[in-house]
Amino acid sequence: MSFEKVVNQRIWGVTTQNATNNRMLVGDSTGGTFTGRVNPLKGSLMWDRCMYVLQNVAVAGGATGGSYTVTVETDAVVGYTGLPIARVQDLGPNSPTTVVLDNLHQSAASPIPTHLHIIQDAAGGGLTLTMDVVAKQYRGFLGSPASATSERIIQGTMLAGSAAGPFTDSRGMTEDATFTLGTSGSALGMHRMRLWDNAMYWAVAGLSNTGGHDVDIIGEVGGNTVAIATTGTGEVFGATDGHKEALANNFYGQSPNPTAIIWTEVSAGGVSDARIVCMAKSGRGSMGKR
Repeated sequence: MSFEKVVNQRIWGVTTQNATNNRMLVGDSTGGTFTGRVNPLKGSLMWDRCMYVLQNVAVAGGATGGSYTVTVETDAVVGYTGLPIARVQDLGPNSPTTVVLDNLHQSAASPIPTHLHIIQDAAGGGLTLTMDVVAKQYRGFLGSPASATSERIIQGTMLAGSAAGPFTDSRGMTEDATFTLGTSGSALGMHRMRLWDNAMYWAVAGLSNTGGHDVDIIGEVGGNTVAIATTGTGEVFGATDGHKEALANNFYGQSPNPTAIIWTEVSAGGVSDARIVCMAKSGRGSMGKR
C-alpha cells in the first residue's frame, strides 16, 4: 500500500488515566505525565476521509471501575477552541478492547484534530487506551478566496448572536428566529458553489445560557427548504456556559449551499453571544458530455 497517500498512525495513548477532566495535546499520558508527539495529520486543515479507532481499551477496578467519555477536539478553526469532532461515551470495565469513535458531524471528513478530551463520568479505576487514525485528503477548489488559510477551505463564523452579529444589542438568542445568510448572517462564500463535498457546522454557546434550543442549517432544493444539518436534541445548550455542539449532517457530510439558519427556542430561556461556525471544502466535480 506504499503508493497510497494515506496517514495510518497512532495519535494518542493514555495509561492509567484517572483524572476527572484531562484535555491533552497529541501524544501520550502515563499516570498523568504527558509526552508529546508529532501530529500525524499536520499539514492539512481538513481531511476528506478520517476515522478514529480506540485500541487496547481497559478500565481498572473490575466491576467498580469508572466510566469515561473520550472526545476528539480541534483548536484549528480560526477564532475557536475545543470544537468537538468525534466521541465515545460510557467507556468502562465491560467495554470492548477496540472501539470506533462516532463522528459527531455524521460525516466521513474531519478537521485536523489537536486535542483529546477525557472526562471521568463516574469515579473508579484508571483508563488505559491507544488511538489510531486513518485519513487521507484531496485538494479542494474554490471560486473565491479561502478563509484565513493557504488551503482551499472556507472556515469562520456564519452567525453571531450578539451586537457583533445581526442584533443592535447583546440580547442574544431569546426567541425563535430565522436568519438569512448574506444579510443577517454570513454565507462565508459558500453561495459560490452549489454542492460542497464536505461541510461541518458547530453551534457555540456564550457566557450565559438558559433553556433548551435547537439549531438547523437550511438550504434549498427544488425550490423548497431542507435541513442540511441539525442539533435535533431540543437541549443543545441548556445551562452549560460555553458549550460547543457539532451539528449532525443529514446528507452524511455533503452540503448544498446553505441559505439560512433557524434557531428554535424549545424551552424558555436565552443564549448570550451564541455563534454558528462552519468549515467547508469541495472539488469542482466532473461530468461526461450529454
